[in-house]
Formats: sequence, C-alpha cells, structure tokens
Amino acid sequence: MDIPACDAALHEALKEPRQRQLLEVINTFLKKSKKSSSDPSELEFVCLDCKAEGVEGKARAFFASPPAIVLCANRLHTNDDVKEVVVHELIHAYDYTVRNMDLTIPRILACSEVRSARESECFNTAEAMCNNPQFSMLNRGCEWYIKRCVKKNAVKATSSLFPDEADKLVHDVFDKCYADKAPFEQ
Repeated sequence: MDIPACDAALHEALKEPRQRQLLEVINTFLKKSKKSSSDPSELEFVCLDCKAEGVEGKARAFFASPPAIVLCANRLHTNDDVKEVVVHELIHAYDYTVRNMDLTIPRILACSEVRSARESECFNTAEAMCNNPQFSMLNRGCEWYIKRCVKKNAVKATSSLFPDEADKLVHDVFDKCYADKAPFEQ
C-alpha cells in the first residue's frame, strides 16, 4: 500500500465504532491531563514507509512518542489490515496514556499485547464464531480457539522486543490480561 492509500484507509478506519471509542477516551484523557503547551492534546497518526530494522522491525505499525501511532504503509495491503492494526495500536495507546502502563517493562508489554491481540487480530473471528447462532455447535470450542489465537499473536508481538522470554511472559499474564476488556467493558 502506498502512503496516500494508507492515509485514506486510516481515515476510514477511524470512523469505525471501536476505533472511535478508543480514540475518544484517549484524546479526552490527553486534553484533561495537559499541563503545558508542549503536552499533546490528542493522539497523532502518520503513515510512513518503514525500515526493516530498529523499532520498526517487521511491524505493521507501532506506538511512538509524543503519543503517536505510526502505520507502516509498505507492510499494509488492505483497508481491513489498516482497521485491524489501528485497533491493535489504539489498545497500546490506551494502556500507555490512560492507564500509565510502561510498555518497556516486559510483563506489562506482554499484557498489552494480549489485550491488543484479543481486540484486533482475533476479534473478527471471535465475533463471527462465538456470537453467531449459525455456529452454535462450535461455541464450546470457540473460547479455546480465541484464546489460542490471542496467545499466538501476543507471543509473536512480544517476541519482537523480548524473543527469549515471550512465551513465559505471555503465559504468566494471560488470564488476567485476557479478562481485562477496558475500555470496552468497565
């Protein structure tokens, strides 16, 4: 995807209900906690072509200062990719800004990755399988399948910064962080 297409997809993604809700909570918090003119009053977004090394690594997007979400246009292919990655990064932004979670601490990052995977990479599958009467016979295995999806994605994301510890970190925080659905259910 080129940068103009990424910008257009981002604009559309931010109209989605879950993305709007997250962004509203984050921006309201940033405005209320602003102490000086240099403090940000809203979350920023930018589409860029990302490099293969450093914080950008192999990521489709990442959360950065001041608070900002950077989307890697060169790693996104569809509007659905953009929608998914925006929710994922908005969960990190929420955890960092509203909850004051330090995402450089391995266990805290793993927790945020569990929450992000549940709300992004695994969300549509959960909605389609678990909340669809047509698949009622699958509902028993649904929760197991979704948890497996979340664990796999959270370990993959955590391993980009903590490759040797990712499995254990996600395992240790999984139950508590999987159950934490803020700000969607509070």
